[in-house]
Amino acid sequence: MRAPLLFLLLAASGCILGSTRCAKETTIELLSAPIKLRYGQVHNTWQEPIDLPDDVVKKFENGTMALVDYMIDIVYENGSRVPLYDTYNHHYIFNMGTKKAMNSLYDFMQDAPYGFQTPDGLEGWVKGAKNPSSDDEDAINNRKLLMSPQMMAAMRAKANEAAEQDPDIAMVGGGSGAEERGTPHRLPEGYAYLVDTPEALAPLFHFINTKAPDSLPEEQLKTGEYSPFLQCPCTPQRVLNEENGTVDGWKPFPPFGTCSKQFYELENPSCSLETYKGGFRCCENGNYLLDTDNYNVDEFPEDVVYGKFVLTFLDDDARELGIKETTGIGHDVTGSLETRGNIEFDVPQCENGTLPEDCIYEQSTVMYADGGIDGSTDGKFLIPYTVGHLHVGGIDISLYDDSTGELICRSEAIYGNGTEPANEENYIVGMTPCIFDDPPVFNKNDKFRIVSRYNNTKPHFGVMSLFLSTSHEIDA
Repeated sequence: MRAPLLFLLLAASGCILGSTRCAKETTIELLSAPIKLRYGQVHNTWQEPIDLPDDVVKKFENGTMALVDYMIDIVYENGSRVPLYDTYNHHYIFNMGTKKAMNSLYDFMQDAPYGFQTPDGLEGWVKGAKNPSSDDEDAINNRKLLMSPQMMAAMRAKANEAAEQDPDIAMVGGGSGAEERGTPHRLPEGYAYLVDTPEALAPLFHFINTKAPDSLPEEQLKTGEYSPFLQCPCTPQRVLNEENGTVDGWKPFPPFGTCSKQFYELENPSCSLETYKGGFRCCENGNYLLDTDNYNVDEFPEDVVYGKFVLTFLDDDARELGIKETTGIGHDVTGSLETRGNIEFDVPQCENGTLPEDCIYEQSTVMYADGGIDGSTDGKFLIPYTVGHLHVGGIDISLYDDSTGELICRSEAIYGNGTEPANEENYIVGMTPCIFDDPPVFNKNDKFRIVSRYNNTKPHFGVMSLFLSTSHEIDA
């Protein structure tokens, strides 16, 4: 009788099941463990799980939290915000669930220099690809896990399996970074990330220290200038082995061989290890993005920063409220119907004599709506929220229904014009999201067109053009 009684009480008060209109909210703030970096150094790894406050754990013991909004920031120990020209947030991810599952996830992600365990093949990423055969059952499972259509969901499932549990785990972020510091993440009414028995969160931070020490006055950034470290250049210390397809002995993530046919035909340098200049694959945890033969990095001061979480959730149990669960899907302009994409690409400089306003590098592609490469997957889903992910130089990224030409979302880069944190001049400090109170519905095998635009008055390498969406599966 509990659920019908709850429905009657909600209806009598003007509230309806599945609505958050009458639900009270709580916002909490959490700090990560300290992140210590010297000038030019990279932090790109998972931290040990952070316990949620005791009262939150008690509130949702054997219940389900509805996480409806969040914000990630970088702060100093005194709580003041860190400017992006001192520490740059390349991207972050956090998972929330039981303490046992979060510890399992953390353990699973050790010895992962890119924040992910890298597979040894392209099966599940490129259509028709098959991974090398192996008698090692764990290796086979890991390859399938990390190249599966819902990679992060599979990771969470692996964590639950190891923890001998099966609750929902919320995963947030994925490719989000500095450009979403000023971006609203509020999901529309009735939708949330659901977490069963929330006890802890496990975060990954990919931060880069771009603050030159006083001993290097010639490398101090001028107002409006951004560091070349943002693009993760491959320094002479990186060992790129073309024969083995490795960077510093590691299989990179994602493996090379994942660009669309279009980007291969353009001979985009990021598509091949032989021509790779820099980007995510040279941004391993602990690396320096400067030529350490020319510096004594041990003499650099060590800066200490923290990741800050601001999380808003409903006070009532999500299942009792009838809240709809959202999960993440992604679309990549370097992908296609045949590949999930390379994640990154290079932007060539426009030709000499081109007017600055005409220096625009535009690329487009078509992908299946569910982000996969199968095209025969049945089912429908809706998109309550989506936002673009671009790097410095990005103008906008647009998502279209390819069959009708209808614009679903255009996400535009917002650039800062000052020196204060969250308004750093010439840095992307926000992306305009698309939040749908009446979310559009799609078949999983519908086709989306993704169109990305970058300013190319100067060249860029290792940039990204992604759409990061929340989805909710519905009955066909």
